[in-house]
Amino acid sequence: MIKLAAIGVGNRTGKYLTYFMQHPQEVELVAFAEPNLIRREACRKQFSLPQAVCFASSEELFDNYQGPCDGIIIGSPDRYHYVQVMQAIRRGWHVLLEKPVAQSYQQCLQLSEAARARGVKIGVCYVLRFIPLYRKVKELLSEGAIGRITGVSHQEFVGKDRMLHTYVRGYWNRAEDSTPSFISKCCHDVDMLLWTTGAHIKQVQSAGSLEWYKPENAPAGSTDRCITCPIEPGCSYSALDMYLRRGVWTSNFPIPEGKTKQEVLQEEVEKGRFGRCAFRCDNNVADRQLVTLTATDGILLTIEMNALTRREGRKTVFTGTEGELISDESSLEVRDRQGNLVQSYDFSQDASLPFHCNADLALVEDFVQALKDPSRQPAITLEDALESHRICFQAG
Repeated sequence: MIKLAAIGVGNRTGKYLTYFMQHPQEVELVAFAEPNLIRREACRKQFSLPQAVCFASSEELFDNYQGPCDGIIIGSPDRYHYVQVMQAIRRGWHVLLEKPVAQSYQQCLQLSEAARARGVKIGVCYVLRFIPLYRKVKELLSEGAIGRITGVSHQEFVGKDRMLHTYVRGYWNRAEDSTPSFISKCCHDVDMLLWTTGAHIKQVQSAGSLEWYKPENAPAGSTDRCITCPIEPGCSYSALDMYLRRGVWTSNFPIPEGKTKQEVLQEEVEKGRFGRCAFRCDNNVADRQLVTLTATDGILLTIEMNALTRREGRKTVFTGTEGELISDESSLEVRDRQGNLVQSYDFSQDASLPFHCNADLALVEDFVQALKDPSRQPAITLEDALESHRICFQAG
């Protein structure tokens, strides 16, 4: 039985803990830290844990938990990763770490060196490597389905709702408090492209900025909060429409005992950070960025992060000397140099599955298996993730 602790039991770690519930004979949650009382109590009840192992902070967990523990899942905000991983390394706990690894490339290198010296395994949550479609992409490219790879065009459509909730009003809206949006959103996209193509990058060029979600673009007559704004009923950026009417991105608002979800959301749009005008927040991360990577063998890769569209998802075109491989997250097409369809693959059923096509659960399983077998490493180690982080931090 593998025994694991966790830090932060919100959105991402909550998904990883689903694996624990599905495999109670294989892995056990022995302790966790979560500052939010409502989430903390919900997790305690879900796993039937005593209060003594349910901590309000990571410091309390590392200082006070003395029970058995093989490793820890760290799903806290980016700015805490470096310190928390270092604490885990000192205790000899293996780590499954949410991306991005840290707030600077230098911190990533220091964590890698410390883990290697202590013999600690660190797996990075690069979920794209576990998605069946991208595994097929790697297989096809390795087999030479389009000849020698010459270029890649990758588009990451963030989606307006995701951008508003996470990078404008949300907790990843300031680079100094987390990381730049390209690193936060696209570091595993960069990794996927390096992994599937085998490219080694010698040059990084980047262009982009915060273009739209800033005060000078606020609609005439708008106010600081949507709840008091006279133009709110017709505004496509309305927090009231997003949270109260459409009910999107609401699953992670903690609901205290005695209150309804609707009451919590109403209070949030009236007083909280998520009720602010989208053009009058304190955000400073880019909403559009284009990064060009030049590989040592001449492959040219372009990665566009675009949050100025309602569209959400990824589209990738791999170009080769003998044709193209085209992916839109639910299908793959191989076309020859004349554009004729050679082969197609339907991944729509996988794409409809929860937990990122169940890849979230697969990466936890991989980590658990790596801890069971001393000779194994996680599928994506910190060393594997260093190059994508170097590129992303250089892009800024």
